[in-house]
Amino acid sequence: MRRGALQAAAWWLAALAILAAAAVWIGADGAGLPPLDRQGLELAGAWRGPVLDAAFLGLTWLGSLIVLLPPVSAAAILLWRRGSWAEAGFLALALVGAAALAHLAKELFARPRPDAVPGLSPVVSSLSFPSAHALQITAVALAVFVLLARRGWRRRAAAGCLLALVVIVVGLSRIYLQAHYPSDVLAGMLVAACWVLGLRAAMFAAHPAGQG
Repeated sequence: MRRGALQAAAWWLAALAILAAAAVWIGADGAGLPPLDRQGLELAGAWRGPVLDAAFLGLTWLGSLIVLLPPVSAAAILLWRRGSWAEAGFLALALVGAAALAHLAKELFARPRPDAVPGLSPVVSSLSFPSAHALQITAVALAVFVLLARRGWRRRAAAGCLLALVVIVVGLSRIYLQAHYPSDVLAGMLVAACWVLGLRAAMFAAHPAGQG
């Protein structure tokens, strides 16, 4: 149990370190955007077209809390009713914690959204860092993969590839739609991974695979 707590603390400290390092890197160039962000947005803008506009406007919702919350809640309730309490809590906390982290970090770092090119997607907040969509979808995808692996699901490798593809598509959609800088998306993905892996260490140290 103690080992799990230490591992969880290490992962969560890593998440904070990523946020801090990214914030320092973003603000290091007072004369303009870091090359990754500037060139990423320019490349996304160059690819704009009616087909991709429509595709990414739809796909980007896969990372929204509005879309993710109902299926995650239903899955958590199902796991709970079947006696898999730890797994139910793990899945729910993966999403809720990711959403909380994203919005707390936005308020803390207060980075404005890109404005060089008009964005295509409506946004709730004017704050950009990190991407909540990227953080949330990464957290849910990784949590689902962890649960599949714990249960020894035969096709977990194929499921993992599909989940990774969804994460990448949502991340690209945020950049393409000019809602986020590339660094917002990358930071969100890395922080989500650290959050979920820390949660896994904290919650499953006393619950080996196959137990609730």
